[in-house]
Amino acid sequence: MPSIKAFDGYLVKAERATSVVSPAYDSVSPEQRREFAEANPDNFINTMRLQEDFPEDRMPTYDQLLCANKERLTHLLDNGSFRSLDQPCMFLYQLGTGAHVQTGVVCEVAVAEYEQGKLRKHENTRSTKEDLLAQYQEVVGASSSPICLTYAQNTGIDSYISDLISRTPDLDFLTDDGEAQKVWCISDPAQVNKLQELFSTVTETYLTDGHHRAASGRRYAELMRNKHQSNSGDEPFNQLLVALFPDNQLNLLPFHRCVKDLNGLSCEQLLKALETSFTIQHLPESEGFEPTSHGEFGMFVENEWYCLKAKSIPSDADNPVSALDVSLLQDLILDPILGIKNMRDDQRLGYIAGVTGIDGIQQTYNEGWQIIFSCYATSIKQLMDVADAEALMPPKSTYFDPKPRSGIFVRMK
Repeated sequence: MPSIKAFDGYLVKAERATSVVSPAYDSVSPEQRREFAEANPDNFINTMRLQEDFPEDRMPTYDQLLCANKERLTHLLDNGSFRSLDQPCMFLYQLGTGAHVQTGVVCEVAVAEYEQGKLRKHENTRSTKEDLLAQYQEVVGASSSPICLTYAQNTGIDSYISDLISRTPDLDFLTDDGEAQKVWCISDPAQVNKLQELFSTVTETYLTDGHHRAASGRRYAELMRNKHQSNSGDEPFNQLLVALFPDNQLNLLPFHRCVKDLNGLSCEQLLKALETSFTIQHLPESEGFEPTSHGEFGMFVENEWYCLKAKSIPSDADNPVSALDVSLLQDLILDPILGIKNMRDDQRLGYIAGVTGIDGIQQTYNEGWQIIFSCYATSIKQLMDVADAEALMPPKSTYFDPKPRSGIFVRMK
């Protein structure tokens, strides 16, 4: 049960929101990020630059990069882009894309809840990335990208939030890619207390997006506890910035897989090998194929689409990880037929976010990847089952869209 808290910090000003709020960082390539950052010097993306965003002949050291990120944050806080909060606040945060709308609560949750396993995770993290993000927090001293959590739909919470958002929002704008953003500031202590009371009835909370930010928050808290010989639990470094959304409002998209080569096989040999585990339908006139059910895959090879349907699917109850579509793909095709043993490190394997659609698949194929597998999206129930089993999904198993944007809320560490 999450013990949620209001927090001090800054909120972007309404008249500056469209120019300051960042694009979804991990939905664009390093080259696109670099071009966007250079063309938009007052966008919050300039406070979050990575070394990979720079060409090799202009790549700064990591220390130089962190100092530059800090300078850009100071500039944005000083130039009138943000207003300082008069008192600790929570926020109701609504995101919309197309017909989809989701509304969550942005607040603090104690790092201790993550350390105690109360924020259930479903992905592994890389220690090197944790280190880099912890260093970012130490030098830049702020967080603006909420860690996303979900919980089983709660009608009491839904009803109260619906009442609170009946008034005019404090922010209401569209991002450059047409994503609707609305924010309501909750500063009334009685309303904050009511939200805390309602969320105290939530029994399980699940990480959906931001596993590395959560892990690095824990690492940063450890560093600061040792540095200051302090650990009351109330210090800013002992808190995580989170956004809590009910599970029935989340929109999950797949991560597709792409492979560099056929592992020495001809297309005919590949199709023959697939017959053991799949029924295969050739789709000669199709311009794309996106699966519509569990155990179904699209395969694009030699400019032709095929529909693959698994002949046997493991039970979710027996092993929630092995029953995932991305696990079926790995266990039945990528490993035994295409020779990809390590999903994390094999350079022959790549990933395509489902938000890019068939156009993204075609673009990837045109870049030289020889096989594309389109996957069926993991469900929120599957995510929760894996987390409840204290198991971990393969990398790139889920893609949540829309994603909270950076540069709306700034919480100082």
